[in-house]
Amino acid sequence: MSLKKPPVLYEKLIIQAWDENGRAWIDAVRDHGIRAPGVASRDALLAAINGHVQPNSRVLDVGCGEGWLVDLLTGSGYRVVGVDASRELIEYAQEHRKGHYVVGDQSDLAKLGLGIFDLVVCNFSLFGDETVRQCVMSVPQMLNPGGVLIIQTLHPMMFSGNEVAKSGWREGTWADLPGDFGEPSPLYVRTLDDWSRLFSEAGLGVSRMLAPTAGDADPKSVIFVVSRCERTGQ
Repeated sequence: MSLKKPPVLYEKLIIQAWDENGRAWIDAVRDHGIRAPGVASRDALLAAINGHVQPNSRVLDVGCGEGWLVDLLTGSGYRVVGVDASRELIEYAQEHRKGHYVVGDQSDLAKLGLGIFDLVVCNFSLFGDETVRQCVMSVPQMLNPGGVLIIQTLHPMMFSGNEVAKSGWREGTWADLPGDFGEPSPLYVRTLDDWSRLFSEAGLGVSRMLAPTAGDADPKSVIFVVSRCERTGQ
């Protein structure tokens, strides 16, 4: 279902939803294995990461949540920084996970002074419209030459039903997750074409696109592997 409230309200509701559901999310990851080995989206993301950077590379996890990916990559020899707007999730990560963690808004990444990275990864962490635009636009200045941005997000066809897929705000849900969750976050769903246009505006280009599946099921997510476009002089 499309939503029709002022967009600025939805951006605020995203932060509110994660503030209110941080503990339920921590419990779901820790106790119910939603990021466990064998989960198609997890394995596909790790394969994409390992295919583009080597251990000891510098990695930024944007929207790192309670730190499962930062912890895993740090243990594999990467130098990883995790950033998330939820103080509760970051405090949990700082206490229980390996890696370095920072509380910060993804729309103000450049202002955090985190440095330059070989990889920026966003795993199911891009929910907004303008905040996501600002995040993606800031990535090129944070990438080393040859660096990549890897985004995994919900596949837009999940929200189209019998309609023609189009970008817009949609109602979120915790329906497939175990635990005691409250009000879900709204999310801005982009078509694949609109994702490509956003990358192009940021001076980025898609080098690979994947749609992980579990068995014969339709893909629930899409992974973009994105790199900086080389600009030639006049």
